[in-house]
Amino acid sequence: MSEIVRDYPEQVLDPFPDGPDWTMHAKTPSVEACREMWSVWEMPEHIQTHSLLVTRVALTIAEMVQSAILPALEIDHVRAAAMLHDVAKFYTIRHGGSHSQIGAAWVQERTGNPVVARAVLHHVDWPFPMDLQRYPVSLVVCYSDKRVRHTEIVSLDERFADLQERYGMNAKARQHIQQSLEQGRAIERLLSKALKVEFDAYSFDSWRLV
Repeated sequence: MSEIVRDYPEQVLDPFPDGPDWTMHAKTPSVEACREMWSVWEMPEHIQTHSLLVTRVALTIAEMVQSAILPALEIDHVRAAAMLHDVAKFYTIRHGGSHSQIGAAWVQERTGNPVVARAVLHHVDWPFPMDLQRYPVSLVVCYSDKRVRHTEIVSLDERFADLQERYGMNAKARQHIQQSLEQGRAIERLLSKALKVEFDAYSFDSWRLV
């Protein structure tokens, strides 16, 4: 039997970009709708506070991105994804599972918005190219979560030192946490270069109402 020769290139996974082409028939949850989902899925107060701080960081960065390089960036997508990124956290503490996967499924079912759901799905780990032009919502939310330790905005090093102390039970866990830190640093460098802001020293101290 002769060898089959394929004349097409190997396919490379290239997920859809953030943008209106994918959300024109979807809902972008308002602040009130996000808070309603918090209530429906029984988000505790301390996780709500954490989510509001992540949202403050995310909105600050998103407004810079919109002003400097992406005028079409939909700030409402960033706000919703940041508010909802930990919406399944309490559920998985009680019942197990991945809070990012379950939360993304809930958000997708409730809103039909794949851009917001993807940012929830990948807020712990971003598996695709770090392309700020294509994936600003997911990258901003992923980084913003890494800057908030419980209910306090901190540096990446402070955030991950806490994670190592609490969850670094074995070599595999410590390696995973270190990899997540390195990814956070990579996103931080990407944002700093694109926006000409040193985010490692940025305090995010301007309050925003959410």
